[in-house]
Amino acid sequence: MVFDRERLRALLDADRRAVIPWGAEAELLPRLTRVRGVHGSWHNIAFAELTGENAEREIRDQVAHYRALGCSVEWTVYAHDGPADLLERLARSGFEIGQREAVMVLDAEQRPAWLQQRSGQRIEAVTTREQLRQFQLVSEEVFAGSHAAVLQELEAALAQGSQQLLGYLGFDAGVSASVGRLYVNAGSCFGGLYGGGTRRAHRGRGLYRAMVAERVNAALRLGARYIRVDALPTSQPTLERLGFRELSHAWPCRLRLGP
Repeated sequence: MVFDRERLRALLDADRRAVIPWGAEAELLPRLTRVRGVHGSWHNIAFAELTGENAEREIRDQVAHYRALGCSVEWTVYAHDGPADLLERLARSGFEIGQREAVMVLDAEQRPAWLQQRSGQRIEAVTTREQLRQFQLVSEEVFAGSHAAVLQELEAALAQGSQQLLGYLGFDAGVSASVGRLYVNAGSCFGGLYGGGTRRAHRGRGLYRAMVAERVNAALRLGARYIRVDALPTSQPTLERLGFRELSHAWPCRLRLGP
């Protein structure tokens, strides 16, 4: 199957520009898209189409906007975004540039055989408050920092019966040991896998692959054609073995609130 990178990038950019995730509100400005969480306190610049001539002005306007609000924002920069020195411009304007992630995509029109293979690991969608509490405990152990916004959104999605945002728990010998999230949207052909992680003592037992397979199958049932993951170097080789292809790179850039 031909991997049409340019066509997929165009589809991805169209999503970044105009598809509003569940639990969020968006402002479509002339050159960029600002998104904010309704149920959790987060802000994101999801898309920007800038040039060398207008980038400094747009960056300055966004810094002023979010500092006036008294909140930080994450500006997600993709390797194919312009201008070519956008990361350097953001760094000079008070943004902390995060670790580069590979944007990986799986074309699941012809479902890979591994999706149907039984792993022996138990993966469950989060449907109860007790499961949500376990999700929180695993997340806090696996990842650093606050997860309040994610948990608030999962709680709201659970209360409203949303199928656009789903949390998952993986179990090893009956112990909750792994977490992951799935995002889908009726206006998008992409399903997104995010927040995958496993407790250190339970790694190397197939939970990562089982968690990916469970969420991919759920995304396909919910109408997605392509599956995307923003992968760190530790998980990229595993995803490549599963048939994911590198589409681009992305950097999370967070605005410092202080001077």
